[in-house]
Amino acid sequence: MKKLLTLILVVAMIATIAGTALAEGYQVLNGFDPANFKSDKDPSEFKMAVVVKGVADWFSRLEEGVTEFAEKYGVDAHVEFPATTDAASQLEIIDQLKTQGYDAIIVVPNDSAALENTFKDAMEKGIVVIGHEASNLTNCLYDTEAFNAQTNAEAKADALIEATGGEGKYAIMVGYTTAITHMDYATREVDYLKEKAPGLELINDGAIPTCESKESTTTAYEQAKQVLKANPDLKGFVCHCSTDAAGVSQAVEEMGLDGQVMIIGAGVPSVYAEQLKDGLIYCVTTWDPKLSGYVACLTAYKVLTGEPVGDGSDLSDGGAAPGYEAVKLVLDDGNNCLLGSAPCVATAENVDDLF
Repeated sequence: MKKLLTLILVVAMIATIAGTALAEGYQVLNGFDPANFKSDKDPSEFKMAVVVKGVADWFSRLEEGVTEFAEKYGVDAHVEFPATTDAASQLEIIDQLKTQGYDAIIVVPNDSAALENTFKDAMEKGIVVIGHEASNLTNCLYDTEAFNAQTNAEAKADALIEATGGEGKYAIMVGYTTAITHMDYATREVDYLKEKAPGLELINDGAIPTCESKESTTTAYEQAKQVLKANPDLKGFVCHCSTDAAGVSQAVEEMGLDGQVMIIGAGVPSVYAEQLKDGLIYCVTTWDPKLSGYVACLTAYKVLTGEPVGDGSDLSDGGAAPGYEAVKLVLDDGNNCLLGSAPCVATAENVDDLF
């Protein structure tokens, strides 16, 4: 009888939690319950840090969103820029943050796998961990994304088809092969192109990616020159890191291949306004990192204040982050991704109207 009563009480407790903090559509599958991360602090005492990959314009734009959120909600939220663009530098920062009384750590990882253990330790200490550009990250409460990976991959692939007429050789550059979103986008693009444009051929015998820039414009330039010298008939170059198109376009221009090699870039549109208008870069497929920074902080804030976040949640915050009005929660192999619908394609015609 005692065992039965205990079982009934446990079931009742679970039902209570499900009805208040984790209603249908709000569950996560990695063993951590967001309801357990509700803070007893006054929100004005919350401390949040956002650890990014590097110091590119992309992350300066993301910082604008974090700053806007901090000012609106009256919390201590700021961006931490690593000394180098690798997992070791991020790990050092995160390990320090865990000892400094932070309530939430938001990370754009260079290498998710290398940071899993420290994230797990952080959450076991009661720190909210939110990922971005890290759909394979298990040890976080949520990973926030601007859109489904397939949406972005198809946008890049469709742009390449349009730019090249669907014929010729093309190359793909990522920041790091350990950057899960870059590799995911690239793989999906290749699969999509095989079906939609069989006349397009990925060089290097179809190996994905063709090369990596290591989040460096200089490395992107050097890698692009090697690719172009080995493939003078190249028709397209798809870039995934925010700094890649700058290096690739420099190489293309120096080698007199502008107009032949169609560059599909990524990053902050205004940075590439001149190259877009000159036709050196065909388009930039992207999302607004300012909104990403804002939404990631808002997600952490909601968890800390005990508000459930899940399928259908409105993370647009009254228009502050358009495209996140009804996010989709995707649960897969312990990953918990919140997907918005906020893609952006910058062209010569619309770049002045974007960020």
